[in-house]
Amino acid sequence: MSPVFLLLVHADPPQVKRLLQRLVSVGRCFVHVDAKSDLSAFRIEDSRVSYLHERVDVRWGAVSQIDATLRLMRAALAKCDASQVSHFVLLSGNCYPVRPLEEFRAYSQSHAGTNFIKLIPLASTRKLQERVRHFWFYQDLPVDGRKFTLVRLARGLLQFAGKLGRRSLPLFPQWHFGSQWWALNPEAVRYLISYPFETSVKRFLRFSKAPDEIYFHTLLANSPLRHSVEPVTGRGVWDAANLHLIDPSLSRWFHASDLEEIIASDRWFVRKVGSAVSGDLCDRLDEIDEEDDLAAEEDRKTA
Repeated sequence: MSPVFLLLVHADPPQVKRLLQRLVSVGRCFVHVDAKSDLSAFRIEDSRVSYLHERVDVRWGAVSQIDATLRLMRAALAKCDASQVSHFVLLSGNCYPVRPLEEFRAYSQSHAGTNFIKLIPLASTRKLQERVRHFWFYQDLPVDGRKFTLVRLARGLLQFAGKLGRRSLPLFPQWHFGSQWWALNPEAVRYLISYPFETSVKRFLRFSKAPDEIYFHTLLANSPLRHSVEPVTGRGVWDAANLHLIDPSLSRWFHASDLEEIIASDRWFVRKVGSAVSGDLCDRLDEIDEEDDLAAEEDRKTA
């Protein structure tokens, strides 16, 4: 059994290609490139990598994130022998392995019954409840960087008005929140892509904030698979991180000077890295992986 990697990417093709070249050593990869980006820029010639041709125009903090993720899940499950898959691992192009991937394959295989997705009840803090109780407009009035635009002004005015009202929370006894980056076994993925009320839930979440951090978590928490997910306390995605090292600021880019911290975290992946700022860091992480491979080979020869 091996993991299968699902990648949501939209920028930094050199970093995405570098990541793919590492991942294919242990598992197949399925890549969704934002419809606004040039797919050809992200291609590597490797039969273990599949690129989705029907792509979504992904907008930050919007329900389109769910649509793109579900397309990845459906494509991967359709093209893989699920009996040979330990987990489907969701990554971005700005994630990178911290520890040797052969070790991750062994870990994933030995924990095949576990779904690595931590859940925080939305009701636990007022700020989390505001993600769904108030109206947000990221899908219809998309974020476009930090520059001032009429769209940004309109979104701000509408969101101010949206905060004056409160929506009820239909459909589920309890809504949950967590990190977007998870690792789910085939049983969980099969449940999520065949959920009969997908359209209704997505329609409600269209006016929520970052629904990709709510949709999958809430469905699993209210499913027959709820025993396989982990409730945690906290108020941010760093509290509910699964396999990743995520900085609480959510905006920090990791550099070579952060290597000791990254290794000490004992996580499998780090987020965020990029070709312009993290090249030396990725070089060092690659060297650690190669050194581990050489040591393992020496152990096999000795045995």
